[in-house]
Amino acid sequence: MFIDNNSLILESGNTYISGKRVRIFPKIFKRSGPLTLKLALEECLVHPSERSHSYIYKKFYGYMMAISLRYVKNEMEAEDVVNESFVKIFQKLDNFQILDEEKALEKSFKGWIARITVNTSIDKLRAQKTALDLDEVNESDLLYDSVTVTSKLDVSDILKLLDKLPEIQRIIFNLYEIEGYSHEEISKQINIPESTCRTYLTRAKAKLRMLYQQQFGNMENIKVS
Repeated sequence: MFIDNNSLILESGNTYISGKRVRIFPKIFKRSGPLTLKLALEECLVHPSERSHSYIYKKFYGYMMAISLRYVKNEMEAEDVVNESFVKIFQKLDNFQILDEEKALEKSFKGWIARITVNTSIDKLRAQKTALDLDEVNESDLLYDSVTVTSKLDVSDILKLLDKLPEIQRIIFNLYEIEGYSHEEISKQINIPESTCRTYLTRAKAKLRMLYQQQFGNMENIKVS
């Protein structure tokens, strides 16, 4: 269907406004029943409302706070990070692909918002100081054997021990082991060489191994290889 001014074209469920594709969702304004994540996201894209924003905010606030607190230790600052992250999420929502299946959608969305929250947390740390405090790295440190955390290790135990790591080690461990960032991504994120990033990760794991041994008396779950 072509409109006279040629600025709007309807085609297979997509709307093209001045050449830009925008997704449309039929009957979304007529829905009055309970929201699902898919409906809330679609509503945010088509006709943002307090209802849809509130649904997403309440559903993922605790999840994002847990992520933020792994980096920003002050709870009030972590709340600021979460609120800033939500602003970015709603602003960038048209870049996120909304899947049809609800479970797959939630998993995908949580991964997407986790990255935004992590990046916002790192930005918060950068704003507090010109650079993160770095441990001294000697050339011999780069030759350390790698340390592997096995799946047998209780994740909740590791998270409790992370607070005892130096800040730079804690951040790199979180980014690599928990968030799934590559060493290349981490080095760009916090502006250090990849080799230094690997060294800090090795130190973090070695420190966790020692702490785990002291607290739980089982060294087999964190192995040096």
